[in-house]
Amino acid sequence: ADPYAAHDAYLARQQEPPPVDTPQPRAEEPGPAAGPSRWRQIAIAARRQGWVMIGDQRYFIFLTMLPVLFGAIALLVPGHAGLGPANPYGTSPDEAVEILAVLNIGAVVIGTSLGIRDLLGEQRIFRRDQANGLSASAFLAGKIIVYSLVAIIATGIITTAAVVGKGAPTHGAALLGGSTFGAAVELFVTLAATAIVSAMVALVLSQLAKYSEQILLAAVLIVLISVVFAGAMFPLAGRFGLEQISWLVPSRWGFAASASTVDVHAVNLLATTDDSWNRSEERRVGKEC
Repeated sequence: ADPYAAHDAYLARQQEPPPVDTPQPRAEEPGPAAGPSRWRQIAIAARRQGWVMIGDQRYFIFLTMLPVLFGAIALLVPGHAGLGPANPYGTSPDEAVEILAVLNIGAVVIGTSLGIRDLLGEQRIFRRDQANGLSASAFLAGKIIVYSLVAIIATGIITTAAVVGKGAPTHGAALLGGSTFGAAVELFVTLAATAIVSAMVALVLSQLAKYSEQILLAAVLIVLISVVFAGAMFPLAGRFGLEQISWLVPSRWGFAASASTVDVHAVNLLATTDDSWNRSEERRVGKEC
């Protein structure tokens, strides 16, 4: 009926300030989801590392053949005394030392083969997983667990081959009692420790390598240094420079531990005099004398 009045009322409503909306309390945004625990990460990393090793068939076959190869080489050492006393006037007076040298070099090669090519090929994978919350310590712990298990199995094979095929230590263990079985177990422990430490050294060198060619060079260098400074080829005690360098080589301590277990000085009267091969009681008596 009154369009002009209706129009004026419409304009008046348009000039009124819009109602102020009262801000509603915002719901708290959920934080980032908590990642798996450290132990869970370690389990996942270890399981994945195991599947990676098995999935690489050529690499897995190579690792399987290594302990068999070194076990067979230990059986080829001439002599019939094994790790027991040998005839100093016979054809194989150094049989025990030669067997221990093969076993320790085998442990070094097994450990080096496990870790030398690892981190170079997994750097991108690690960076991606680290961005998604994977802990570096869990990643490394998973590898150490798998490598330790493989090293234990492999050194168990070569130890069994030497003990069964050539003869067990006859002078008893240095730490695990005086039984022959304890000596065999102690020999296995020393070889397993040598292989595990060698794998850790190989992991460090794998991280430092930038190209695959450097991996092969590092592996050859580790084995060569281990052979030279183990103390089985020629005496190192009392030779200034060489003896100090050998303290940094894992094979030196691995061979010394296994020689102490077998009691090389007792089973081989012509063996080189090296105090690191003596048992603790013999070392103490020698100093008193």
